Amino acid sequence: MESIKSALKRWLPAGSLGRWLLSVLYANPIAFPFCLFRSLKSTRKLTGKFLPLVFRVGPGQTLDVHCASNANVVIDGIIRVNPWGGSRLTSTTSIGERAALSLLRDFEIGPDVHISVTESASLRLGGQRLSTASGITSNSRIMVEKSVEIGADCIIAWDVIISDSNWHDIKGIARSESITIGDNVWIAHGVSVVKGAQVPSGCIVGAKSLVTRGAFPENSLLAGVPATVRRTGVEWSR
Repeated sequence: MESIKSALKRWLPAGSLGRWLLSVLYANPIAFPFCLFRSLKSTRKLTGKFLPLVFRVGPGQTLDVHCASNANVVIDGIIRVNPWGGSRLTSTTSIGERAALSLLRDFEIGPDVHISVTESASLRLGGQRLSTASGITSNSRIMVEKSVEIGADCIIAWDVIISDSNWHDIKGIARSESITIGDNVWIAHGVSVVKGAQVPSGCIVGAKSLVTRGAFPENSLLAGVPATVRRTGVEWSR
C-alpha cells in the first residue's frame, strides 16, 4: 500500500505551491502562518495580486517590497527567500516608476540581498534552467539605473555588487551603461560588476575581482582588479 509520504509526493510535485506549504508546515508549524503571510504580502506588493504566489519566504526570513503602480513586472517563476549561514537580515526589492522587472524561471535570494531598479530602468533574470538552482547567496546588491541582464543558471555569492551606474554625474563621462551577464556564470564573493561590463556565458569571476568593460571569451576564469582572463576552457557546475 502506498505510504502517505509517497502519495503526497505524487499529488504535490516538487516546486508546487502545495509541496512548499506542506514542507514549511512540517518543518516549522509555529512559523508557518508568518511565512504564508509574508509571501502573500510580498506577492501582492510586486504583482498587485495575492495569487499566484510568486514569493515564497522561508521561516525566520523577512522581505520588504516596493513597486510602483506603473512598473512593468513579468514573473514566470518563483522567488524563494531563505535564511543563509545563520543570518536572517531583511532583504528588499524596489521597482521604480515605469521600470521593468522580468523573471523567466525560479530564482533564490538569501538574507540582506537588495535589488533596486530605478525609474525607467530594466532588470532581467534568467533564473534556474538546467542547474539545481540559480540566485544570490546573501549580503549583495543589484542596483539598476539603465539595464542589467543576468542569464540562466547564474550563481552570485555574498558581498557582491552589480551596478550599471556611477550614481553621480561626472562631466564628459557617461553616467550609466548596460551590464550583461551570460548563462551559467559563477560570481564569487566580494566581486564588483560595474557599468558596461559584459560577462560571457560559462565564466567564473574570482573572489574580490572588479569587472569593467572589456571583451572576454566564454568559459573563462576572470580575476583581478580590473579582472583579466586567467584561464580559458573552464567548466563548472553547482
